[in-house]
Amino acid sequence: CIYFHCSLARIRILGDDDIIFQDDNASCHRAKTVKTFLEERHVRSMSWPANSPDLNPIENLWWKLKKMVHHKAPTCKADLATAVRESWNQIDEQYCLSLIKSMPQRLQAVIKARGVATKY
Repeated sequence: CIYFHCSLARIRILGDDDIIFQDDNASCHRAKTVKTFLEERHVRSMSWPANSPDLNPIENLWWKLKKMVHHKAPTCKADLATAVRESWNQIDEQYCLSLIKSMPQRLQAVIKARGVATKY
């Protein structure tokens, strides 16, 4: 929730108060504490099918982060933590926005493929 809280503040600074939380239906996202956190901040949750990586742009973000961290070749836990922080800070806002803007194309691709895997 700490990451989400920081992201929520950043989104609101950018002027978008109409926020919809998207998750992958993992049990940790369905916990009462998470639901309460979202409700207190007036954030709506999107109904989302389980196991739908084609529709979830966060998977692309995690892939990029993992690739960047792997490139730094951390050798211990402290190096890994540093590599994750540095890599995360290097991901630019435009990349994240491009993932968000890709949602209409993702939805169309999944509909066209009738639920079969897509290029996303």
